[in-house]
Amino acid sequence: MNSHETARDIRSRFRSLMDGVVSENMRNSGASYRINWGVSLMHIKDLAKDYEPDFHVALELWKDNVRESKIMALLLMPAEEFTPDIAGVWVDDIKSQEIAEMAATLLFSKVEYAPEMAYKLIAQGDAMYQILGYNILSRLFSEGKIPDARGLEELMDQIGLALKDDGISVRHAAYNCFLKLDTCDKLADSPYWHALCKSIL
Repeated sequence: MNSHETARDIRSRFRSLMDGVVSENMRNSGASYRINWGVSLMHIKDLAKDYEPDFHVALELWKDNVRESKIMALLLMPAEEFTPDIAGVWVDDIKSQEIAEMAATLLFSKVEYAPEMAYKLIAQGDAMYQILGYNILSRLFSEGKIPDARGLEELMDQIGLALKDDGISVRHAAYNCFLKLDTCDKLADSPYWHALCKSIL
């Protein structure tokens, strides 16, 4: 199958897995997608195992304003082919907290430029950018990828501002990011880190 046929096959399989109750509940909770089949992440991940990572299939699926298509695109996009320019386009397309969190976990945290991108995102005024950025950093910190002293100081300044944000989702993402840092073994005995913590809490 070519990329178009593969994408069409994936879409048809989403329809066969539709869960109307879940889809309706998500709509009622404010999730805004053109189409939402209500397929669980577990089922989407299982489905992804039947396909090889494919740049062109991922691009085609991402263009759908369909929850499951976007998640599958994140799973099938090869991280080494996911350029900063394409990442920028995808970031602008992210309109839900669910997709922002999955994007961070499934793809954005795996690219070489993840730290640089994340710091730029959390410095933006847009809530979805910040949620995505903090979730990328949380993922990196859970893998032990800690910034240097200057980076820590700048990050803590941003977290301090985010914790005062009007949006609970931004505050939650920033606080979770802080907790990931605070549980890192590399910082456990650092007086500098503990001083930074006291400066914002």
